[in-house]
Amino acid sequence: MRNLKSLTICFAIGLVIAVSGQTTQIAKPSIDETLERSLGGNEVDYSSTTDAFHKSLGRIGMAGGSVRILDCNGDYFKQAWSPLNKTLRQALDTIVENDPRYRWQVADGVINLLPAAGEPAFLKTRIVEFRAENITLAMDTVTPLLKLPEVQKAMDDLNLKPGIAGFITSPSRKPFSVECKGMTLRQALNAIVRAQGRGVWGYVETHCYQQNEVIITF
Repeated sequence: MRNLKSLTICFAIGLVIAVSGQTTQIAKPSIDETLERSLGGNEVDYSSTTDAFHKSLGRIGMAGGSVRILDCNGDYFKQAWSPLNKTLRQALDTIVENDPRYRWQVADGVINLLPAAGEPAFLKTRIVEFRAENITLAMDTVTPLLKLPEVQKAMDDLNLKPGIAGFITSPSRKPFSVECKGMTLRQALNAIVRAQGRGVWGYVETHCYQQNEVIITF
């Protein structure tokens, strides 16, 4: 079992591959390099802001996470999303320019889309310790995370209930493990997608008719 620190070091130094009896180190691209990668394609879609964010990261296999806060009115805002002649950075800048309710940032080695008004209090919950070993579906970490005593207490204090997720993503290419100590809930979600190597988590918090629900998906 490798701890989170060793996982982070592993990803930082890149992959080591033996070629013709020699060892060649292939460095993992930096975040800055990844942000300058071209998305490719020329389609145009009309999407919610979070969907446009997920599409942009998914186009180049970048890990990340998005946060969405809804009320009884829902969110009917749609924006035109097109990867044509755009780098990932340009696509992200366009997304938040079109919808200034959001901002994006690099956090914990992944990219997060957050409400401009501030991060939800629940995502700031401090986790004492969380482990998940040899998992192939990131979604399988959600229930154990929400059952942690400190997370349960935060949900009670904030009057939040777990909602029902409408979909899950496909399994990871290979099993992965993650360990989180002294992290916030958002940092733990970032650690999961970072350990998986790709994928985007989604956090939706809904407040309507005195019902306050949280849904986390991958």
